[in-house]
Amino acid sequence: MSSHSIAIQRRTRLLVSALLLFSLGASTPVVASNKSMPKQMQLGQTDLTLLGKGTATYLWFDVYDAALYAPENIKPAQILSQETPRVLVLQYHHAVTVKDIEKASWQTLDKQLTPSERQSIKPQVDALQSSMKNVSPGDQYTLTWQPVSAQKKPELTLKLNDKIVFKSDNARLAATYFGIWLGKPPLSQSLKRSLLGG
Repeated sequence: MSSHSIAIQRRTRLLVSALLLFSLGASTPVVASNKSMPKQMQLGQTDLTLLGKGTATYLWFDVYDAALYAPENIKPAQILSQETPRVLVLQYHHAVTVKDIEKASWQTLDKQLTPSERQSIKPQVDALQSSMKNVSPGDQYTLTWQPVSAQKKPELTLKLNDKIVFKSDNARLAATYFGIWLGKPPLSQSLKRSLLGG
């Protein structure tokens, strides 16, 4: 292989590494997704509605599609409440490593959390992220929060495709991790607006 071809491959890998799931800042263009997402889904006995969706892009690449589900007519201020059931779906267009996800997610969380908050929640975030796998184009992560009910205790789940890879009943962890997209400041203001319905 020529040195020119090697250089092109290196530049391509660097570009793809820049397309991290969580590292897109507010300046990243985000446009409405035309890809099919169901309008409704059921979480336990609760019917959830598609609040919003978007496709995050960088240069000419679609990085990932995202869709947020919650009870119909939920107010944005209530979306991270421990009483609000919610589902966030992420569909990847590019390969991303767990190491890159971990590094980039903390770039957002470090802007949201005080040092003491970071220290107390870090073990729980690390446990969630240690369950993750490297993803390939076409893979899907689904993050779900189901509040306490008469039938069961609260449950946070993370699925890779159709397989559950992580479970917890920690409401604070749920708010923290969903907060990467929906907190203040989120990883992208434009994507947050899209997920909350514009």
